[in-house]
Amino acid sequence: MHSIKTNKLSLKTLPATLLVMCFLILTGCNKPQSTVNTTYIERLISTVDTSPTQPEPLKQLPLLQPPPIAQSDLTLSIVELAGISQCKLNVLISEHNNQLGKTASAAGQLKYQINFIKSAQVCLNTLDKNSPSYTKIRAAKTYKETHLIHFFNAMLFKEPELNKTWLLTSNELSSEPAGFSDTLQALKQLVLIKQQIKAKEFSEINSDSIFSALEQLNKFQFNQALIQSVRMQVVLNNNATQFVKKLNFNTLCPQGKNNKNAKIISNVFQKFYLKEIQPYQAQLTGYLEVLQPLYNELWFNESISSPQINNLVKTGSTSNLLNLLKSSAKKHVVWWQGFYKTCEISPI
Repeated sequence: MHSIKTNKLSLKTLPATLLVMCFLILTGCNKPQSTVNTTYIERLISTVDTSPTQPEPLKQLPLLQPPPIAQSDLTLSIVELAGISQCKLNVLISEHNNQLGKTASAAGQLKYQINFIKSAQVCLNTLDKNSPSYTKIRAAKTYKETHLIHFFNAMLFKEPELNKTWLLTSNELSSEPAGFSDTLQALKQLVLIKQQIKAKEFSEINSDSIFSALEQLNKFQFNQALIQSVRMQVVLNNNATQFVKKLNFNTLCPQGKNNKNAKIISNVFQKFYLKEIQPYQAQLTGYLEVLQPLYNELWFNESISSPQINNLVKTGSTSNLLNLLKSSAKKHVVWWQGFYKTCEISPI
């Protein structure tokens, strides 16, 4: 009787066991790419019996609080608002002054400022230049034009779709990530708006594209994962190079003696670095070559950008993200070139 119960129990638990196994198999496919770098070093360590080096932990990249701007005390009375009822500006101001407008997000505030500027110009064309309403609306329009870049930067600072770009995350890009094209298009929309603000081409700005861009960025969170992945690969490249530089060629490939360990670590290099790590880093490089100029347009030398962020997006800088990744990979490969030459082992 006891054995029968046991059999029934095992049969009942079998589906759950299979589910767990399937889950482990599936999640195993989604390991962060950096685990390959870790395995690469572990295999080298186990072959040469040399103490490991520890990669430097990544640090948060801070954004700076936007500096305050002088507040405008310009107001339109109910009578004055009624006097511009022929303008869309009347409805825009009323909507902004209600509870919904008061709780608008930073992106919503930016959109309102843009729409006010565009509607104000149309409204001014219909008003008597000597009227109080004309004077107030013109002054408000000038104020908003002057400070529009502040509202744009406030959006970069406050909206999670944008400020998360620089936050550390556990997410790394996979070898086949989704969202690159959508992210590219979203960043282009935001960069265009900023360029139009800087050029004072206010009438050309499409304020509706603000939220469509944020929606795409939120959908994939590609920028945050890309920057995390690149920074991680730079650190791991540097750590790997630091480790192999501890190795002694005379020990690895003594002249006239067996160089078994040299051949083993050569196989490790080919299997993990050349076949997996290097192609992945080439993929990251491709993404950065397209996106880093847009990061530069959005973030470089703005009041909210810390020196650390400025360094990572500065065009042509040896310490920007793209060049850090390229140079760290090059230094590692150069060591291996010296290894193959000294040990007289064919890399193929």
